[in-house]
Amino acid sequence: MTELVVVLVLSIMGIGVSAYALRWLLGLPTGDADMNRVANAIREASEAFARRLSGTTAALSALVGGALFLAYGLRTSVADPVSGLELGVWMLVSFALGAAGTIAIGEAATFVATRGAVRTASAARRSVDATLRASLRTGATTALFATALSTVTMGALYLAVLAYHGALGGEPSRALAVVPHIPMLLIGHALGASFSALLSQIAGGTFAKSADIGADIGARDVGIEDDDAENPAVVANLAGDCVAGAAATATSAFAQAAVVDAAAMLGLALVYSRDTGLRSPLAVLLLPLLSRAFSLLGTSFGTLIVRTDDRENPLAPLVRGLLVAAVLHAVGLVGAIEWLLPDRRTPLLAGALIGIAVAAVVVGWAHAVTTSRFQSVRDVAEASRGGPTLGLLAGIGSGLGNAVWPLAALFGGALTARYVGQASGTPSGELLAVAGLLVGLVGAAPFLLSLEASAAAVDAASGIVTMTVGRDRPDVRGRLLVLDGYGATHRAEARAIAAASALPAMVILLEVTLSEWARRADSQGLAAPPSLSSPLTHAFGAVLGGLAVVLVSGRVVVGVMRAARRILEEVRRQLRDRTIAKDEPRPGRTVDYGPCCEMATRYGLRQMVLLGLGAILGPVILIVGLRLWESGDKGRAVGSVASLIVAATVAGVLGALFAIGAGGVWGNAKKYIVTGAHGGRLLVDETGARAENPTFVASVIGDTVGDPLKDVAVPVILVFVQMLPLLALVLLPLLL
Repeated sequence: MTELVVVLVLSIMGIGVSAYALRWLLGLPTGDADMNRVANAIREASEAFARRLSGTTAALSALVGGALFLAYGLRTSVADPVSGLELGVWMLVSFALGAAGTIAIGEAATFVATRGAVRTASAARRSVDATLRASLRTGATTALFATALSTVTMGALYLAVLAYHGALGGEPSRALAVVPHIPMLLIGHALGASFSALLSQIAGGTFAKSADIGADIGARDVGIEDDDAENPAVVANLAGDCVAGAAATATSAFAQAAVVDAAAMLGLALVYSRDTGLRSPLAVLLLPLLSRAFSLLGTSFGTLIVRTDDRENPLAPLVRGLLVAAVLHAVGLVGAIEWLLPDRRTPLLAGALIGIAVAAVVVGWAHAVTTSRFQSVRDVAEASRGGPTLGLLAGIGSGLGNAVWPLAALFGGALTARYVGQASGTPSGELLAVAGLLVGLVGAAPFLLSLEASAAAVDAASGIVTMTVGRDRPDVRGRLLVLDGYGATHRAEARAIAAASALPAMVILLEVTLSEWARRADSQGLAAPPSLSSPLTHAFGAVLGGLAVVLVSGRVVVGVMRAARRILEEVRRQLRDRTIAKDEPRPGRTVDYGPCCEMATRYGLRQMVLLGLGAILGPVILIVGLRLWESGDKGRAVGSVASLIVAATVAGVLGALFAIGAGGVWGNAKKYIVTGAHGGRLLVDETGARAENPTFVASVIGDTVGDPLKDVAVPVILVFVQMLPLLALVLLPLLL
């Protein structure tokens, strides 16, 4: 029990640091009356959306959780470690806690993001250091809370199962017997978190990007900035930074932590069942949670040390913070392995160190591909001089060509870990090495999430400044512009790690699924585990998996397009017949921001309900359909489901890496041009007249195309492919 106590204590400390960062943030000045007026409008729109999102998510999650309880609780228990009713209860409780945690994270992140944005805007009036610290602690507050809450809820569920089976009441042997089965009892936690996060990403992403596209195109029609106060969609656009860039991102982080920890614990439970030399199942299973707790500790220190001045590149202190977070996690992970599993240190340590090295390569790849210092962004900016067609082609080529490198690093790392695991002579050494690789790979994820959420705070703060003091204080806009240039890079780094972690998690979950099938089949006298005896069946499953990813991606982008079209029509209606020149006094009128906020909310929730239910019901129908199709050979049905999951995960990860690379270079190519490259945003002729630079216009088109891909489709697909193997594992007992 000592291991569980350490996990809970460190996780609660992470929540405490999050509370400290929030208190520090709320103590900052909020700026003048104009800033607060704009911030209040953004806060009202964001919180109105968050309330409706939470209610709808809770209703849909209750529907899915109730179905799971009935399916498990009413079935005849066969080869289960506990009764069918108890299994159904734990499935329902863990699913509900995962879903409730996601909803709480979304509400909390919305609260923090809306307050942090105005304080970041106010800090930009003082210095780069003040701006950097305000934005980073805005992100760190939600990142630490999201990650710590995942660990605390899982640890509390472990404690509840142990207490129910007598660990606290004088029956330790009975509780010890159920420990290896706890990850399977509580798999609903990761499934509930993933389902709710999927809903949040669909709704928040649709809200944010439809408002962003509508505001951008409508503003260009009349020659104003997209964040101009005269733009009817500006409040919806800035609220979108809070509900998608911060809140939806935090829910995905909660789900990712839950899935990765569940996968690692299930894998280690399988190792324990095969390795008779392991004496303490609790020590084996709690290693992933302890690793996560140390990552919280590292992120806390890494965040608090970030300081800079106006002479230093703001990226330098962020890199220092990331290194501190990664090193502290690595030291803690090595210590945890030595403490919990000293007899199995070789494959675990090797896998963990390889995972840390792969994470460094993946983060470095995302940085190099999306930063204007390097060639990819500059090539796209150069291509945009030839018009939007060449700029789009350059971004597509960059995304496709660069997607191979993180996959190559991950594949090479996995092969190395497998070899070390085999050579160690340890029972289940390969699985131990892959589990170590997974926990090492995500060690710096909380700090990367802090950077991603801080980018959303900078985006919203830039809008507040543009609507208020930006015209009179170009220095304020300049400080935010410097930090905003790294926003796309931070998002790319965090999402690249999420994409990379999906593959080893899938491998472990599939190994557990097939082993569980073999155990249950043996108890019922069924055929041996599935093989490749029917290539047609496996090909059919693989095609269905790829189609599922393509269909979900397409529906997400189409939904954003339809919502953006309606918002654009409203923007054009309000701006019709009004040409606002930059050097002329602005006409006195009241802009009605409400319709665009309402449209973005309504279309986001509609897209969420239709696509969210389809995303969970579709795979269920496919899995059940494959089972019925192969009704004479259950083993082949399980094999085809495995092929479906592998194909969907590979397609999703490849598509995500492409969109991360392409969207990142399009976005930062535009920002690179805004800084003055290739003529800058405006061209001035010999008479002094100003006109938009065609190169800038071409880059804006690329940025607009890339936004729904990298900011909506990628997060949705990553959560979707994480959820698929969980669904297969949950459905397995119901299909036998």
